[in-house]
Amino acid sequence: MKSSKAAIIIMLVAILGSSTVSAVTSMNSMAAKVTNYFYNGDGQYTNQSIYKDIVDKTEIATNLVSLSKNYVSGNDAHIKAINSRINDISSEKSVSKLYKLNQTLDTNVDWLLETLKNSVGILGRDYDLYVKYMSNYRSEVMTINSSDYNTKVREYDKETKGFPGSLFRVFVKNAEYFE
Repeated sequence: MKSSKAAIIIMLVAILGSSTVSAVTSMNSMAAKVTNYFYNGDGQYTNQSIYKDIVDKTEIATNLVSLSKNYVSGNDAHIKAINSRINDISSEKSVSKLYKLNQTLDTNVDWLLETLKNSVGILGRDYDLYVKYMSNYRSEVMTINSSDYNTKVREYDKETKGFPGSLFRVFVKNAEYFE
């Protein structure tokens, strides 16, 4: 009788362990797919990758800073903030931290665009470049804002919440919101 109780306990532990490993592996796979969508899009349309759009914005911001050298001091706090955010974005991997860096970049680039727009001396080729960079930057902002990435995170959260998913989330690297 003792050996049958021990066998049942061992079988239950094995089933629970196997189920836990399977659930955690499945949830990690789901979270990885959502995060991969943030970095790479769905593989069909390049404009679905928020990360690639952020990288594009940093390149445009770099061009704007270069253009602004004749109109704004390189020591200006906004210029320094733009350069700092560009560097921070290139090394950051956390989606939620990228969101904050992206917001700060936008605030400072908006200031720079407004300053260049109001600059008396911006004419000719500099003005044409300003219009091009402004248009491209705002296009990237709109593309990012229209992304369905956060919807995918919400779907992941909805599918994995409740019991027993909430228990397994302790062991899973969950998808982060871009907000």
